[in-house]
Amino acid sequence: ACPTDAIRIVDGKVQSCITCGKCARVCPNKAIFKNQYGGFVIDRTKCNLCGMCVNVCPINIMEIKDGKVMGVCSNCGVCVPACKINARMAAPSKPIPMENEVVSRVNIAIDHEDCIECGRCAYFCPQDSIHFSYIEPGVCTKCDLCIDVCPRNAIGPIEEGGAYQVDMQKCALCYKCLIECPNDAIQAKNLELTINQPEYDVENDTRMIACIDCELCVDACPNEGLQIINKRIRYDVDKCTLGNNECGLEPCAESRDQAPCVQACYQNLVQFVPDSKITLEGPCVVCGGCVSQCKYGARKFGNTTWDGEIKPTCIKCGICIEVCPKGALSMVDGEVKVNLDECVLCEKCAVHCPVNAIPKTVPLKMKIKDGYSFINNDLCVGCGLCVDACIFKAISSDDEGNLSIDNNRCIYCGACKTACPARAIKIQRDFEASI
Repeated sequence: ACPTDAIRIVDGKVQSCITCGKCARVCPNKAIFKNQYGGFVIDRTKCNLCGMCVNVCPINIMEIKDGKVMGVCSNCGVCVPACKINARMAAPSKPIPMENEVVSRVNIAIDHEDCIECGRCAYFCPQDSIHFSYIEPGVCTKCDLCIDVCPRNAIGPIEEGGAYQVDMQKCALCYKCLIECPNDAIQAKNLELTINQPEYDVENDTRMIACIDCELCVDACPNEGLQIINKRIRYDVDKCTLGNNECGLEPCAESRDQAPCVQACYQNLVQFVPDSKITLEGPCVVCGGCVSQCKYGARKFGNTTWDGEIKPTCIKCGICIEVCPKGALSMVDGEVKVNLDECVLCEKCAVHCPVNAIPKTVPLKMKIKDGYSFINNDLCVGCGLCVDACIFKAISSDDEGNLSIDNNRCIYCGACKTACPARAIKIQRDFEASI
């Protein structure tokens, strides 16, 4: 079963590569490298068959056969299930030492069941920390700001849940509602006020995106322009090299769009505002204004927790490991594990997970738009782990045993790449945001 001939019977005894690494150390072309499983792989594009690795092998299991160096174990594990008497054992598990059993984050959360996506909270947010996926300009969202400012109680729904209208018998024509409407939904003509109604269901077509206080922007700031003070994100314009040109420090980026804090926010909430005294907007300062102003109780102070559990639907693609800004995720014994001591509950892993195996509270979802995949058969050891890992049956072999990926089936998740012990698979992908 061993695809690299790293197991042999010599004098009635089984001999196998002990992965000592001596072959890799003496290779003059650096053609032998150690993989993520602790095994070794030969890059045949670099190997010139000099034989130095064969000569130094302490158990004499390596040989040159049919123009290839054989006998190096990649720790692919194919031999373990193949052995009928359980004489081959997988490498011992390596538990992740952690002090915390759960990770928690205190922030203002959103109850999407109660939220009607009216935009009232965004209007009152002093930091522009709340955005909506789409609100059609010029139509009523029932944010009730017109009701708040009307001195004559002349605006509201005729019946509960109905469209908002202006009672011209009560209206004083002060136009305060027209001026304050954040969506320009109120129009005046011939001394009468009308409210434009949407032709779609706002609640079903719109989703809120809001800062969750993950503090990634703070961690990314190199000059303490963003800090945590009393468990709150605070912005110091005097220390920001892009917000105050007189601070005496070199700019942290060539442009404001490339600022580390801006790049760290995957929800695209952190932005520099031109000609503003505050300069930077997006991080929630937990003032509570949105909580008190929400008339539906959808904005609440809450404590989000996660015990690191990942659903069985996980396909071990490794995208979560790639995107985690804290290195809190890793592949251990073929399973994705979370180091809760490092996790900050930013939810970036869940947002990018293609099979929704990780829980999240934000509505944002990054979906794989397109990509490119390739198998380098000069590195491939022929273990077949990639074939087993692909649930979309996108990998097949030709008559000569060379593997290839059908890009019509491949979704570029990377499960094959993560499983490959030889680093023979390359995946490139582009994401697109959806709500």
